[in-house]
Amino acid sequence: MTNMIPIRFAAFFMTSALIAISLVTANLTFAAEITFQFVNDTDRALNLKLFSRGESLQIWPGRSKAYSLRPDSAVQQLKIRCTEGESICWGAWMTMQSVSGQITGSARSTSTFKTHVGVGERGTRDCPSCCQVCTDGATGPIVKLGNSIALGPDVR
Repeated sequence: MTNMIPIRFAAFFMTSALIAISLVTANLTFAAEITFQFVNDTDRALNLKLFSRGESLQIWPGRSKAYSLRPDSAVQQLKIRCTEGESICWGAWMTMQSVSGQITGSARSTSTFKTHVGVGERGTRDCPSCCQVCTDGATGPIVKLGNSIALGPDVR
């Protein structure tokens, strides 16, 4: 009976160790870091999101958040963790307002519109050249976002 306790403890310890090792291995197998690079040559900040085209359907930085690319001719890098082998696409947009009517009159109308590029604000536009395969340690090409890249405004 005294031999049963060490055997049970050893079996429990071995089972726990195997579970811990398999969990760590599973996380390491699928985790990768990729770096996206952007230059914002416009005179305004751009909003940006990254969208997984894989099974995870993950959105970076989140569904209700966006990265902000400041207007700057310097390269701005964005590093994310993703599942090795999945396709990650970027979408950027700028929100602007236009006011029409007479300045001195009381009748003015304001309209807000967004100019989208890449896969857009919701990741639904088609843009195969805006996607990269998630490969650990990879750095994507520098994407220059400037006034000439607008795909056209979406009037809201």
